[in-house]
Amino acid sequence: MPPSIDSRPATFALTHRLAVPRTAAWAALSDADRLAQWWRPAGARLTAASLAFHPGGRFLYATRLPNGQAMWGRFVYRDIEAPRRIVCVASFSDAGGRVRRHPLRVHWPRYVHHTLELAEVAGGTELRLRSRPVHATSAEIRAFEDGHICLQRGFADAWARLDAHLAGRAGTPPTPTRSQE
Repeated sequence: MPPSIDSRPATFALTHRLAVPRTAAWAALSDADRLAQWWRPAGARLTAASLAFHPGGRFLYATRLPNGQAMWGRFVYRDIEAPRRIVCVASFSDAGGRVRRHPLRVHWPRYVHHTLELAEVAGGTELRLRSRPVHATSAEIRAFEDGHICLQRGFADAWARLDAHLAGRAGTPPTPTRSQE
């Protein structure tokens, strides 16, 4: 089923169906080695990652874009209810995990709150993502609203790689430096 989008102002929502049980989907979201196989922008490769998957913990990662530019990001986990829900705040960062501005979009919100629910459905799992900027200026909220199509494409692309990973078709990407705390 193709992703669907709800683009109410300052809120982004996307759903995606996976053809695997919820426990398999959860494993791909909660394990550093598994995340490294599919979480990255299109054409990029994950070059570093560390994961402390618990409330207050974080996922810190670096990607190398096709143009050679490195970008760092982080998720700080607020709430985790295995295997049903992950709540985190995502930001662009430096290698030390300190929040930085988006390297290409100066008005992108520094903090984006994501709630990802994993629902058991006939034949698999449905991912239900809701995102919104937090502690954002009016310019950042506008940038977030204007970026809904880019968010839709980015998540759809990542979730397609997740589909392939879960189906065993992910191939063998370069091995990143990663750790699970």
